[in-house]
Amino acid sequence: MQRLSSLVRKEFIEIRRDRRTLALIVGVPLLLLVVFGYAANFEVQHIATELVEHDSPPVREALSANGHFTVRARVVPDIAAAENDIQHGQVAVAVVVDAQGVPTQVFIDGSNLLIATTAERELTALQHASSGAPHAHVVILYNPTLSSTDFMIPGLIGIIMTQVALVLTALGVVRERERGTIEQLMITPVTKLELMVGKTIPYLIIALFDLVFVLLVSRFLFGVHVRGDVALLFGEAFLFLTATLGMGLMISTLARTQLQATQMSVFVQLPQMLLSGLIFPLAAMPWGVRWISYLLPLTYFAAVARGVMLKGVGITDLWTETIALAVLAVAYVGLAAVRFRKTLD
Repeated sequence: MQRLSSLVRKEFIEIRRDRRTLALIVGVPLLLLVVFGYAANFEVQHIATELVEHDSPPVREALSANGHFTVRARVVPDIAAAENDIQHGQVAVAVVVDAQGVPTQVFIDGSNLLIATTAERELTALQHASSGAPHAHVVILYNPTLSSTDFMIPGLIGIIMTQVALVLTALGVVRERERGTIEQLMITPVTKLELMVGKTIPYLIIALFDLVFVLLVSRFLFGVHVRGDVALLFGEAFLFLTATLGMGLMISTLARTQLQATQMSVFVQLPQMLLSGLIFPLAAMPWGVRWISYLLPLTYFAAVARGVMLKGVGITDLWTETIALAVLAVAYVGLAAVRFRKTLD
């Protein structure tokens, strides 16, 4: 027992001295508690809604009083305009009202599964509860069956590429340091910038290859088509991967061993999966947590992938996400380059 207690005491001392392990022990449970206890909310509020063809105070009042819908002041002239607004992400629900103020149709954006199911459920409840509510035929756009596969696969593409770009990049540099081969590279004519770029380009190519593979599997195995421009999707994926590679390089400069690099990668990946809107809608998250989402590349790429694959939108509808991905790419790669050079020095 004395020998055993000495070993146990030794392990606790090592854990206490390893700040990265301590951060992982405390950080991951805290992150999970915050996300699932505070940020994870399947109850979506403030669903952007508009009336089509005619205004109707009873319908507007019934929707607003429900608490889940935010009705726009203006009334769009026809169904084509309403479908255009839904396609471009300006609203998620459009209620067609006839000249007598009676709802005839309801269009719902099905590209976001949780928003669509919430809207459909609440509209059904309103229909049974109030005579002024939309008694109308419901049409689900872009995902008519509200398939979870169609909803998840565009986001999972980002998760798969994150795995390659983040984890493999972090492990690749740390592995060189552990083996001592990075010092051998430094005595060659290769510059630090060339070394950093040379270590990341292979993983960029591998991740883009994974994108091709996943798109093919999605098409032929799950029947998920790319409705929009494939070249646009690859261009956005390049920006996304550049930002993620920068995060991987930053991890490689902080970790001393491959185990630490793996642990830190997990700590970075969890927020990407849980706070990016991939599972829980951003609109359902409180601002105290939501701001983290806007620092994560997957937040923007998930929106891009769903927009291009399910809705077929173009670059004019994705300029906000494109600029955000470009800014994050420059920021993360810049910080990684500074850290990488300091580490080699």
